[in-house]
Amino acid sequence: MDSKCVASGLLGGLIGGAVVALLLTRKGGLSSSSSALRGDIKRILTADPRMSKIVVHNGYVHISGQVGDLEQLAGSDIAAQTRQTLAKVDELLAAAGTDRKHLLEGRIWVKDIARDFAAMNAVWNDWIDSEAKPTRFCVQSEMAKPEILVEVQVLAVLPE
Repeated sequence: MDSKCVASGLLGGLIGGAVVALLLTRKGGLSSSSSALRGDIKRILTADPRMSKIVVHNGYVHISGQVGDLEQLAGSDIAAQTRQTLAKVDELLAAAGTDRKHLLEGRIWVKDIARDFAAMNAVWNDWIDSEAKPTRFCVQSEMAKPEILVEVQVLAVLPE
């Protein structure tokens, strides 16, 4: 390859990159501050030594996995545990400044899908805003304690 072609290509790439960066910076798309580039991270309800219950970053609200009330799990069915779990999710969303209308994704783990999927879905369907349904997945999984039948984790956004 001709050295003039290589030099022209490199110079063009540098100038083009600088122009794009300048335009993005002026439109608020980029900032020279490294904290603005990665966004501020807000951690809420951090008493647990392993995790935060809520992490807010760049307008996204990450809620940790939730289960029903541990004192009431023994002998409760999937419907009761799902209602308890979703009530906790509502409380955490409110603590972060959002609600279920702003959900992007739901992640659900069920101990026994063959037995409990329909009953869990009935509670979920009553709870979810039918005009603002998130994406969702549901899988069967072993749980941290034998009496836990369902765990729910969600991702939401802050309202504008």
